[in-house]
Amino acid sequence: MSSKLKLNISYQALVRDIHVFSAMLVLLLMLFFAVSGFFLNHPSLSDSDIATTSTSVKTPQWLSQQTDWPANYSRHGLRLMLWLDSEHNVRGVDYEFEWDDFDQLLIITMQSPGSNTIVEFFSQEQRLEIQQSPFGLLDMLNNVHRAKHTTTLWRYTSDVSAIVMIIFCLSGLWLALINTNSRRASSQWFAVGSSLFLLVMYLMH
Repeated sequence: MSSKLKLNISYQALVRDIHVFSAMLVLLLMLFFAVSGFFLNHPSLSDSDIATTSTSVKTPQWLSQQTDWPANYSRHGLRLMLWLDSEHNVRGVDYEFEWDDFDQLLIITMQSPGSNTIVEFFSQEQRLEIQQSPFGLLDMLNNVHRAKHTTTLWRYTSDVSAIVMIIFCLSGLWLALINTNSRRASSQWFAVGSSLFLLVMYLMH
């Protein structure tokens, strides 16, 4: 066996291993994106009819002692949000503070893939209200698919999985094209699929 043939065989074995193990690495992620992408295209199948709950929470003593709300509502709001997380398991990934000077009202909006929470603190009445709107499982999965209100860790995971999926696709294409027995059929199917994709993209506009 010539050295050139041995080199080609080793390259094929290496690419085959890359193809197989890259698929194993992101198999669950590919299934997740495929399934959630299907439901993302069919919002009528979502289970978004879960009711919103409103809860009154006893105001912590330190909160009633604050008087400089207009100037420091963000700082007080952050402390309140951390307190709600530790004491009442109320949290979100993305959050926003708003101060209503007319009603002397602090509004905290917390959003996560699985819920939307609005916290209202009426400083004059010393009243704390929490409105929680949980999402159904499908809506939550759709938000994760779009990386909507997700953590940085999930965004990094999505980026890495996308790179691995590209490697999986390109290695599979290379293996199909170098195989003399299936090269013709693989090229034809590749041409058909690519043509359909380009046609859909053209008609979409």
